[in-house]
Amino acid sequence: MNPQKMEKVMVSQKGCWKRFFWALGVCAGILAGTAGCETLWDHEPYLSQPKIKAGPQEVFVRTQDMRMRRMRMAILPFRVPAQVTDVSYPITEVFHRQLLEKRPFLGVVRINQYYNSLAEAQRLAKAQGADLFLMGEVPYFIDSGTTGRSGVQVDLRVVETKTGGTVWYLSDNIMAQPAPMMDLWVTETKPKPSPSIYFLVDTLAARMSLAMLSDLEPPEEHQATASSSGSQKKTSTGICNPGEGELPEICKP
Repeated sequence: MNPQKMEKVMVSQKGCWKRFFWALGVCAGILAGTAGCETLWDHEPYLSQPKIKAGPQEVFVRTQDMRMRRMRMAILPFRVPAQVTDVSYPITEVFHRQLLEKRPFLGVVRINQYYNSLAEAQRLAKAQGADLFLMGEVPYFIDSGTTGRSGVQVDLRVVETKTGGTVWYLSDNIMAQPAPMMDLWVTETKPKPSPSIYFLVDTLAARMSLAMLSDLEPPEEHQATASSSGSQKKTSTGICNPGEGELPEICKP
């Protein structure tokens, strides 16, 4: 056979083998990816849900004087970091609404005037005829929207108007961030967006309001509340939605 023809035949055979092995590799990759899809699908809800962490709640001063259930409270504007002064009003409003809903006290009145000292806050509360007043501080607040990490910490101080003494002092925090994106050859998991910062504030306000309520309930009522709360289900985002009356573990103080 002509040497040139033999060389062409050999080159053609090599090309065929290369195409054969390339097709074989593609088929093997597809089969391997398909086999792993079931395992990935089983864990997909975990990968797509945002990561949310609340607490632990710290209580520095507390009272179990059930007579306070019959007292009126005044809530003053919350103090916030200097770079986010515009969030004081909405955060205060969220806590005001949750205190009205959970009703740990007989009534809650909103004071819109700002204060610079405990004596000034005490004077404003007395002018409203309140037995107690609430001073809130937000030492940590970060809002990254629904695509990044967001979190908030709130410190609450309940003060007796007549004496100026602190009867409650508690601190709580909550944070959320989207689950990491995982890109695979065959499938792709798309994480759900994080809850908004004010949904986190609402959840935190519900937790802290319930903490005060539980301290002021008689033992039998407290047990009934705890048992009914434990029977609630979690929402799709993994945290509570106070508007729907659900109370999963993360919302409990």
